[in-house]
Amino acid sequence: MLKHSTLAAVLILMGSTTAVIAKSDNPFLTEAIQINLAEISVGDLAQKNAGSEEAKAFGKMLVDDHTASNQKAMSLAQANGVTPPNEPKPEDKDTQQRLSKLSGADFDRDFAKTMVKGHKEAISKFEAASKGDDNVAKFAQETLPTLQKHLEQAQTLVKQETAAEDTQPKATETDQTAATSDKQSKSRATEMIGTLADGSVPLSDYYKQSVYDNHDNKIGDVNDILLGKAGKIEAVIIGVGGFLGIGEKSVAVPFSSLKVTEKNGSRYLVIETTKEALESAPGYVFDSGKKVWVPVTKQG
Repeated sequence: MLKHSTLAAVLILMGSTTAVIAKSDNPFLTEAIQINLAEISVGDLAQKNAGSEEAKAFGKMLVDDHTASNQKAMSLAQANGVTPPNEPKPEDKDTQQRLSKLSGADFDRDFAKTMVKGHKEAISKFEAASKGDDNVAKFAQETLPTLQKHLEQAQTLVKQETAAEDTQPKATETDQTAATSDKQSKSRATEMIGTLADGSVPLSDYYKQSVYDNHDNKIGDVNDILLGKAGKIEAVIIGVGGFLGIGEKSVAVPFSSLKVTEKNGSRYLVIETTKEALESAPGYVFDSGKKVWVPVTKQG
C-alpha cells in the first residue's frame, strides 16, 4: 500500500512539474512583448525625428496601441509563468539605431517602409498564435485588428512618400554638373575667406619698391603690377635708367621673376638679371585712354 502511495505521489509531482514547464514555455508571449517594446521605441523616435505630421501621428499611434497591448501581454506572461523580456530583439534594436540617424523626409521614407515590413511579419506570427481557444490565442485574435490597422497606415505613408518623390523635378545631367561646380566654387571660396597662406607678402612690398640684382645693385623701380584675366598677378612694370624719372624706360618682366629677400630686418626685391639687360628689353608706355600698358611702337 505504501509503495502504491509513493508511486502515486511521484506521478502527481511529475505531472505538476510538466505542467509548470509547459506553462512557462511560451515563445509567442516572449516575442509578442519584444515586438511591443520595439514598436513603442520606434514610435517615440518617430515623434521626434519625423518630418511630416502624418508620420508623427503614426508614431504616437504605435506608442499608444502597443503600450496597451504590452500590458495585456505582460499579464498573460505572469499568468503563464513566462519571464518577460525587457528589451526588443537585437535586430529591432539595430533598426532603431539606423533610424535614429535620420530625420525629416529621409526618416519618414525609411520609417514607413520599415513599418510595412515589420507589421507584415508581426501579423504572420499573431495569426499562427490565434489558432485555439486559450487565453494566449484570444490575446492574439484581439490584437490582430490593431496590427492590420497599423499595416494599412504604414502602407499609406509609403504611398505618400513615393508620390512626393515623383512630384520633385528631376535634375538633368547639366543641372547636376552645374550644382556640383557651384558647390565646389563655394567650398573653395569658403576655405579662402579669412585665411592667409604662410609667408604671404603684401603688394606694398612690391609696388613702387626698388629692385636689385644679385649683387645688391639697384637696377630699377616697380612702377606697376599687372593682373591677368584670371585675376592672378602676371607681370610687373619696372622703370630703369634715367634720372629722377626723366628718361626712364619702362619694361615688363614676369612677376615670378621677382624674389623677396630680407637683409638687416628690411625686405628687398631681387631679380636675376642685370640693369643692361633690362635697358635693352622692349619698352612700354601707359595708354591713359585705354588704361593699359602698350609697347612703345604701338602707342597711339
